[in-house]
Amino acid sequence: MQKTIPAYLASTYNLIGCAFPEGIDEQRYWALLSILYENMSDRSLAQVIAEYTEKDYHVVLNDVYRVGSMTNLSSEVIDSVKQKLISCDYEKWLADE
Repeated sequence: MQKTIPAYLASTYNLIGCAFPEGIDEQRYWALLSILYENMSDRSLAQVIAEYTEKDYHVVLNDVYRVGSMTNLSSEVIDSVKQKLISCDYEKWLADE
């Protein structure tokens, strides 16, 4: 089944797909939310992550709300996720957003 991603989220969806072609494990999920949280609205972030992970939108939205106050994320995991994003044109994505 093909997904229908709104045009304004297509570049983000493609960025995530490039960085995580095999899916996102739990540890990287939280790091990815944390990184993208800085540059996206809560609802847009929840929508694109829900589409990519096939999780319920409301569950992801609650996770987005939580990640803003989390302080126990591993800097090594965040750096690892950021490197995956950078290898998929994260800087270009930032400039376009």
